[in-house]
Amino acid sequence: MSIITFSENHESSLVAFEEGTELASVQSPRQEALKWTYSLGPVPSSHVVIVGLGSGFHVEALADMDQDIQITVVDSRDALVPVFRSQFPELADRVNVVIADNVQDLMKNDIYASVVADRAYVVSFREAWGQQTQLFSQFFGHLTGRSVEAVRYHLEDLQMNMKSLYFQNTTLLSIKDILPVVESSQVAEEKKQIFRMLGELVK
Repeated sequence: MSIITFSENHESSLVAFEEGTELASVQSPRQEALKWTYSLGPVPSSHVVIVGLGSGFHVEALADMDQDIQITVVDSRDALVPVFRSQFPELADRVNVVIADNVQDLMKNDIYASVVADRAYVVSFREAWGQQTQLFSQFFGHLTGRSVEAVRYHLEDLQMNMKSLYFQNTTLLSIKDILPVVESSQVAEEKKQIFRMLGELVK
């Protein structure tokens, strides 16, 4: 388990550190967060899932940008949560924090089914990832439906031959990785046509 510490900056805000690595800009965390929020562009869903809590300034910035969205944050470091809650008490009713130790925990959590059902918008704030880059990349892949396990979850009703996906070398699958699998499976022709059209769109 990594060691989480906090340091107060010149704005009297608490910035989190993991094993000495800052989880937000110490000098200008709010400016960094605002820049990230603007980089997202229009948010296409009323539910946004952010991978990485970090110091929480990016969560605050997104919540301020759009008062109507509901936010879920996925992280593995529960030591971050109490400070986030005390530093941003106004977000108590709008931000749900899900702590998962591994991908299996995440997929068993209600949030995973909710992401699929609500077509939630999944984003990441890499400055908050710290020492968790590998784990959070897996979280992101699963939540966006681009891992083998996530593809199985999303498309289990299509009777696809999922075994061939395990031979893919990429960590995050694309439509081009999935299309040959769809073509070789016992899938209705009209459903195959949907995947073909998607494949054409990303050429």
